[in-house]
Amino acid sequence: MTNQAAWWQGWGLPALAGGLLLAGAVGVAAIMSFVEAERARDLRGWQDRLGLIADSRAADVAQWVAGQRRDIASLAGNASIQLLLTELTLVEGEITEVTDVDGQLQYLESLLTLTAQRGGFDSSTLVEDLRANVELPSPVGLAVLDTRGRPLVATSRFAVPQVEAASETPLLDLQADSDVGMLLTLTAPVSALQSGIADGPVGQIVARRPAAPALFERLRQPGLRVAGLEILLVRPKGASIEYLSPLADGTAALGRRLDRATVGLASADALSQPGAFLESEDYAGQAVLATGRLVAGTDWLLVAKVDSAVALADIDARANRLLLVLLLGLGFAAATILVVWRHGASRRASESARLYAAAAAELTRQKHLLQVVTDNQPTAIMILDDGQVRFANAQAAKRAEMAPGEMIGKSLSSVAGSAAAARTLALSERALEDGQPVSDVWRIEGDSSVDGGRRIYLADHVPVPSSVDLPRGVLVVERDVTAELRERARRESTLDALIATLVGVVDRRDPYAADHSHLVGELSQRLAREMDLEEAEVETARVAGLLMNIGKILVPEELLTREGALSEAERAQIRACMNSSAELLSSVAFDGPVVETLQQVQERVDGKGEKGLAGDEILPTARILTVANAFVAMVSARAHRAGLPVDEAMAQLLSDMGRRYDRGVVAALVSYLDNKGGRQHWETAAAQ
Repeated sequence: MTNQAAWWQGWGLPALAGGLLLAGAVGVAAIMSFVEAERARDLRGWQDRLGLIADSRAADVAQWVAGQRRDIASLAGNASIQLLLTELTLVEGEITEVTDVDGQLQYLESLLTLTAQRGGFDSSTLVEDLRANVELPSPVGLAVLDTRGRPLVATSRFAVPQVEAASETPLLDLQADSDVGMLLTLTAPVSALQSGIADGPVGQIVARRPAAPALFERLRQPGLRVAGLEILLVRPKGASIEYLSPLADGTAALGRRLDRATVGLASADALSQPGAFLESEDYAGQAVLATGRLVAGTDWLLVAKVDSAVALADIDARANRLLLVLLLGLGFAAATILVVWRHGASRRASESARLYAAAAAELTRQKHLLQVVTDNQPTAIMILDDGQVRFANAQAAKRAEMAPGEMIGKSLSSVAGSAAAARTLALSERALEDGQPVSDVWRIEGDSSVDGGRRIYLADHVPVPSSVDLPRGVLVVERDVTAELRERARRESTLDALIATLVGVVDRRDPYAADHSHLVGELSQRLAREMDLEEAEVETARVAGLLMNIGKILVPEELLTREGALSEAERAQIRACMNSSAELLSSVAFDGPVVETLQQVQERVDGKGEKGLAGDEILPTARILTVANAFVAMVSARAHRAGLPVDEAMAQLLSDMGRRYDRGVVAALVSYLDNKGGRQHWETAAAQ
């Protein structure tokens, strides 16, 4: 036996075994250190995610509450309601002494009914008891109360609740109800029509509506699916915390109260430290990560929480995988040493090393080729993996003011900033969840002296499936579309100029209706916005209103300018110009259904129009244009007649509501005239 063999027999194996044990201990310590660092990183990530979710949901809830208050405040500021309550105050509460009280009450009942239908305070939305022989009182509705709390007028069947006397402070409260689950109660004080009549409010508006599902739907984050995530509403109730929303364990809304002094209770800690990131326990005693946000205009607190076990499951699983890999590596190393020691596989080891080097060289070559190809693209390209940058080209690095290599392995928030990263990560998560590309347009304000200042980017988020070597990720491609959008704006400006020219031609032929097209276009645009239509539909309504009378170029000019009454045949000839307008414009490529709107403007909501379309079969823009054109025609003077007063025109529209004219559009016109300053504007326009 040679000296080398004797050394291997006596000391080689024990030395290698000791080295493996030492390497194992060092590996375990390194893994534990890595796991702690990763856990801290995951906690920071959850802090950002929960904060974004809580901010978004709290803002949505606050916006919903503000919308409910705005509906009631609009009633409190209605001049007709103020007039009735002011007169009632002057006659010391004797309703019979009020002038034309029946007419005023009838109008206010219609106004309350319209507002209730639009704002969710309508009792018709509740399920009726089909076995009942009489109409039962409803906990949902609107009412006008005098200073003594007596209801003067209310929506149908509304069981008006007992409330405190009218005060300057509006009420907002949630109560449990056996019929509807949860009721939202609001009040709004009504001021006297003139100052000095009363020391305080002359009455108040009382409103009740079901809080569910409208309120609780706003606790769900759109497009977000996170296991263990729960978003809930709470409020302080004396020494307790009351849970307003349904809980994940099946507890109904307003079904649980807990002591605010409970140590480690997430809701109590969030209430005392709004905005703080907490590691606490929820109402069920489960460990959670949580944060809270106060809901503006209420005493409510929105709490976003996620189970700690679910949130940190990845890092625990990663630690287990790393330990398993370490053990496997140690076992493999031991086996390799034994094999080498027994069989002397130096040649195979050399060949493996050569093949590994060749594979590494090929991988480096392909990576370099990919980098060269993407660096020569005008778009910024990144690949994200769990919020970290896996790949970036030169354009992406240039925007981040970093070298491409410096970006690899860093979190997106450290590269692009928390605000931009939050938007990109949210869209990336949505692309991964949906399994299909997601696009987004966003703007960057720059130096106005350099190429127009503002830059507009189109970002595509494409999910990349996982492979044997790499986990799934998201390919993010950001392209500067500023020039394309400017060209589109130029085309739209050209189209607007063409429309103005065509309208000018028609106006010169009919001087008595010179502003008719502009007025119809303006009113159609306002009504579309009042009905919360999409911006594309708003623009369609405006353009269709401007162009609806283009067909008048086919009507003899002497017929348009004739003074005195027209025959029925002559009126039919003028009405037919709207169909001619659609035919003349049929070859023009508009962004919205302008031609289709003009083709349907002669339809009636009861189905008795030219084509027999009824209700929702008629485009919303066509229903709007029908009402706008009729109103403008009524209040405007013509060669053969004078214009009608606004009230008389509205009376005609209301009388035909549900037959010729759409109820929603007429209601929007009433709201615009009475609540948005429209009446004064159109009385002035009609007088000119």
